[in-house]
Amino acid sequence: MKKLCVLPLAAAALVLAACSSEKPGSASPAPSAPPAQSSASSAAPTSGGDTASIDPCSLVSAADLASYGTFKPPTNESAGGARLCTLNKEAAAVSETLSIGVGVRDAQGLDSVSDSGNGKTTGNVNGRKAVLAPRPPGGCLMALELGPSARVDLLVAADDAQKACGIAEKVADIVEPKLPKG
Repeated sequence: MKKLCVLPLAAAALVLAACSSEKPGSASPAPSAPPAQSSASSAAPTSGGDTASIDPCSLVSAADLASYGTFKPPTNESAGGARLCTLNKEAAAVSETLSIGVGVRDAQGLDSVSDSGNGKTTGNVNGRKAVLAPRPPGGCLMALELGPSARVDLLVAADDAQKACGIAEKVADIVEPKLPKG
């Protein structure tokens, strides 16, 4: 467990590599449903159109994460089919280690979020479709939909998966309003 805390960037890269590259199908509405009876979706309209222009480091900053401590400057890389920005907390002890990664996946939607054997939960963040997938012993993935074939991954490595998922949910509340709509 401590090895994951010591190497949070490596853990984030492994989480990214664990995602599949399956492409989801497309659904069509039933032709018999009259337009007057259609209901609003629980998810905000999103577009997977021009996701290549999204800079993952523009979605979260050290200032956004100040309640968790002081973070080193972000690092950028490409890993596992995503453009990734990682922020690592300046920690005095291994138990205080925290790594937060934001990855933009231009060609993978929510359907391709893998279950690492610990289940995954679907829901929404501010009306946007989302999937939460714990990655024990100390990681968690929160994926936010950009469109049917694009998403933003929030990868958190902490000292345990439950704590990491709690932080991922809070970071999702910071990131979601910055994502393109419609």
